[in-house]
Amino acid sequence: MSTGDAAHVARAPLDAYDDASSDDVRFVDAASGKRLSGSAFVRLVGAARRALVASAATVKTAKGEGDDGGVVVVALGCDVGVEFVAYFLAACALGWTPAPLNSRWSASEARDACASVSATMVVLDASHVARWDTSSSSSSSSVFEGVEVLDASALWEEEARGEEDDGRFGGLKRRDDGVCSFCFTSGTTGKPKAVMLTHDGVCAASRAKHEVIGYERGDTYLHCAPLFHVGGLSSAHASLAVGSKHVFMPKFDVKDALRLIDQERVTAFIAVPTMMAMMTREVKENPGAVSGTSVRRILVGAGRLMDGQFDAIRSVFPNAVVTLAYGMSETSSSVTFLRPDDPRLEGDPMFAGNAVRGVEIKTNAEGELFVRGPIVMLGYHGVDRQDTFDAEGWFATGDLGKVAESENPESETGSRVWLYGRVKEIIKTGGENVAPHEVERVLNSHPDVETSAVTGVPDPTWGEIVVAFVVRKASSRSETCEAKSIVDHCVDANLARFKVPKRIVFVESIPLNSMGKVSRSELLETHAQELETSSL
Repeated sequence: MSTGDAAHVARAPLDAYDDASSDDVRFVDAASGKRLSGSAFVRLVGAARRALVASAATVKTAKGEGDDGGVVVVALGCDVGVEFVAYFLAACALGWTPAPLNSRWSASEARDACASVSATMVVLDASHVARWDTSSSSSSSSVFEGVEVLDASALWEEEARGEEDDGRFGGLKRRDDGVCSFCFTSGTTGKPKAVMLTHDGVCAASRAKHEVIGYERGDTYLHCAPLFHVGGLSSAHASLAVGSKHVFMPKFDVKDALRLIDQERVTAFIAVPTMMAMMTREVKENPGAVSGTSVRRILVGAGRLMDGQFDAIRSVFPNAVVTLAYGMSETSSSVTFLRPDDPRLEGDPMFAGNAVRGVEIKTNAEGELFVRGPIVMLGYHGVDRQDTFDAEGWFATGDLGKVAESENPESETGSRVWLYGRVKEIIKTGGENVAPHEVERVLNSHPDVETSAVTGVPDPTWGEIVVAFVVRKASSRSETCEAKSIVDHCVDANLARFKVPKRIVFVESIPLNSMGKVSRSELLETHAQELETSSL
């Protein structure tokens, strides 16, 4: 189980902070107020290792450190913070498999996720014990029946003992199949699946971010995104690998985020478009909320920016380079990168940028995107690899798009990619295909529209028709933002007639899943009655 020269996700972070001579603060935990140097963090990883080994010793299926008799899976129910990162790296260093749990899950969903990967133990902090302790008579142990429960604070007790342990434990270990972690999908099309991320894949994804985003030791990285999703986890690793300073907030709160950006002189963070909209709106309403001048890098994933949003971001963070990413859990995060001011976007809003270096991408006859390369997962846990990959190792993304060779190989990292939407979300109306994102972009440019979501509903004549769910701006008047006004706006924007919504439903908000993506199924279910009566 030893690594030799093989890639290992814990190696670069432990090396980057292993400087006993420096007392500089490198980790700031906003919730607890703890501020740690790099060497103190490395010792904390060692303490997490000892806590995990002690807990595993009580589990029949795990016989302690160095046992190669079976896979040890460590489920993590911890807020974004230094505890999460310490346990994650410690589990990886032991050759075990951390499996971060979605904090937004119910107790039963968390329990089912643990069962699906045969978790050996689950590490829970106080907030997750409270969240998943469903009644006064139940406990976290009963919720996770048959799984050893470790109190996350145990690492601090271990750390207080002062034992010398640099987190490497005499050598980093990794599973024979190269898997480093499970990462659960958002479950938009069913129960979440456990993606098997690999050491090679996560390290390759970090190298891509170093090349394109430019994370460096001098950065102060704010953790806005949850670490139980691949976007937050991947960028966390990329910045850990170069020794950046880290600032943790347990969950995203726009006022706290802006305060911490100024207080800690944050230079980098990642977010989804919704979070960016909340930040820019807060600053517009409270001009003194943040100076924003320290921020140099912003990575935006899980959706496109709305028209005008990039300008709003630049007004708040004038020195920041904004980068858009397209990716998924199955590809260890980002497949393509793109700057929102890229001239190639002019008149071509479906352009998604260039593939990351070393990644192959193509389409099949139906236009579905396929990827292959080091960033791609080993597979889904419990699913035959042949059911997920073709004979040549290509993975079907479920997204429709187009691929072209790069025109400037020296300056472009890979193939040029266009993204039209999810295969399952494409609306097929009268023999034509409609990408929801293209229609939403036009709708969102209406002066009285705050945001929108487009989907298809069955129709006896057309097969499906285009339906738009629209949130009006608070300042708009209903008579200036009625259905006819929106349709006229679409026509004036030269949207093809078959793409213009046939029905428009005004809603108070657009539901989002845990990744910040639109939940179209929830929209259809919640507003089924309005769909029956709405018309133009």
